[in-house]
Amino acid sequence: MAPSRSSRARLRRALLVGLVLLSAGLLARRLLRPDRAPRAGADAREEEPEPVIVRTAPVVRTTGAGGGLLGINEGISLPGKVGARLLAGDSPLERRVGMVRSLGARLVRANSHAWPNLAYSSWKGSFVDADRYMRTVGDAGFDVVLVIGPWPGTRTALYTDRYVPDDLDGYARWVENLVERYDGDGADDMPGLARPVLAWEVDNEPDQHHLVAPRGARERGEAPLGELELGGDPGEFDPSAERAPFQTPAEYATVLLATSAAIRRADPDARILSAGMYRPAMPAGRQYLADVLAVPGVRDAITGLSLHAYASSDNLSAVQRTMRTARALAPELPVWITETSVPSEGPQGWVDEAWQARMVAGIVGAFLADGADRVFWHSLVDAPNTREGPTGYATNSLFRGVTEGTRVRYELKPAGEVFRRLAAHLDAVDPATLAEVPAEGGRLLETDRGWLAFDGAPALPPEARTVEDLMTGEVTLDADRATAPAWVTR
Repeated sequence: MAPSRSSRARLRRALLVGLVLLSAGLLARRLLRPDRAPRAGADAREEEPEPVIVRTAPVVRTTGAGGGLLGINEGISLPGKVGARLLAGDSPLERRVGMVRSLGARLVRANSHAWPNLAYSSWKGSFVDADRYMRTVGDAGFDVVLVIGPWPGTRTALYTDRYVPDDLDGYARWVENLVERYDGDGADDMPGLARPVLAWEVDNEPDQHHLVAPRGARERGEAPLGELELGGDPGEFDPSAERAPFQTPAEYATVLLATSAAIRRADPDARILSAGMYRPAMPAGRQYLADVLAVPGVRDAITGLSLHAYASSDNLSAVQRTMRTARALAPELPVWITETSVPSEGPQGWVDEAWQARMVAGIVGAFLADGADRVFWHSLVDAPNTREGPTGYATNSLFRGVTEGTRVRYELKPAGEVFRRLAAHLDAVDPATLAEVPAEGGRLLETDRGWLAFDGAPALPPEARTVEDLMTGEVTLDADRATAPAWVTR
């Protein structure tokens, strides 16, 4: 018996629904592009399972007014204890200017714990060091992000047992005078100021310092058991655990609001960044940032988020989790990645200088693809290693230090070569054109000047003409694929 007209109609509807669902599934697979699975032995703290990013808000990008896309964290800074002593004659300061320039970076960031020591508690009542710094970076053509705050922006608990300064009004006046001197508005500026400060960042890594007890707490019996030691990894710390109250989100918000108000009294149009959060990709850092942003007035007090992202895993999951935090908590704010890097030595089997070099393009490309405004590599130079094996961030830099007798010579690492080639290409792009495009086999960032293959071996668009290997500089014509890291021209 032939099927009835209603049966045929039901069959057609069922087939149509099935085709729609199949097409939607295939499209979703192309759009989501999950990261590569980590190799065996990857650090479990860097590999906590997370869903793939689904962008629910448009990219908020404000790049365009100065500085380019890539910077070096503490590129022109010097260690605080020896900075003043080294500033005579042929100093490391001028040598560092040449090294940063050779990389093609046009942005530098100065933390408040290193020379010129722009922390209120370190202030000596003179602008001499700050003027020297601003004259050096300005004459070199660099734009600068200055970190300021009441205390040196590292290991704050070594300096004080209370985060909010007793003389908050005096601190605010100091901030206002500092901004007025370097805002470039022609009123009370530093004599000969070549370039104003690009952005002011209010303190550094409060979410890390929050996890330690303040100075003297142990003696008073206030430090909880299991306290995270200075320099430890907040990813290992339970954000709900009891601990001595120090640099809490509410206290940081108090300082942030006072600092922002002082900055805007001097320069109403200033860029103001939150403190660089040490580990926004981990639960403790996410919760700290969420609590800060929940304080009334904080979102209006800043013009962007400053976030940090360090990793040693053989994928880009740290980037993904960092940007997910930003988009979930403050989708309206631009994101500046003011510190990020990976080591060139470590216990993981894949960590070496070649891997670090590939990850330079991978990290930069992934952050730009997900909407970050600027990306600062940490940092410029690896100091000569005087201990057995690398420690901390000792090998995360773009140059290596080599001791020759009583002198130190710096050599460009493979990571520096990739950074230099990448910076040369990105320097000419229009930031408004940055967008990731679907690519089978890898990830591809499109610009108005070409494409950056930053992960895997993506298939190339038909109009692609040349492929430059960013590791070696070799160029291939009319390739169908590009193995990351590579720059592809039209």
